[in-house]
Amino acid sequence: MDSLKIHQVDASNWREIIVLQVAEGQRKFIEKNEISILESIYDRKHKWQCYGLFQGTTAVGFVMIGAENNEERYIWLDRFMIDCRYQGMGLGAAFLEKMKEFIASNFEIDEIVLSVTKDNPKAKVFYERHGFVNTGLVDPEFDEEIFAYKLDGSSG
Repeated sequence: MDSLKIHQVDASNWREIIVLQVAEGQRKFIEKNEISILESIYDRKHKWQCYGLFQGTTAVGFVMIGAENNEERYIWLDRFMIDCRYQGMGLGAAFLEKMKEFIASNFEIDEIVLSVTKDNPKAKVFYERHGFVNTGLVDPEFDEEIFAYKLDGSSG
């Protein structure tokens, strides 16, 4: 899938990104992309960066990364989504692997963390299938389970 590209959300593509939506039954699990983009602008403490996920020139997904912890060497992968029109085609798996490579190449960290709503078993299975491990920790702000992925070569 060489046609898969990650582009920072900017003035040239934000309109394509905000129209992307997950399937109806998934909407309770994730914020809308426009909320994430606004958060990246106004929540400067966490230095969120928003990226559009493109297949060729078509926007098919979105992800937000940030809240990097330099001391503990981790970063959050957040709001990862594939538009409902492109789900079931293997794009989620392909882009998750691409995001792991992207993060490893662009940030000096050992671990990628994310959180999953407790009542979203499909997401838990998806992330576990891709090497994320349930840490047993819960994000107190959103009452979500925290999963972590250790990058190759990182210490235990």
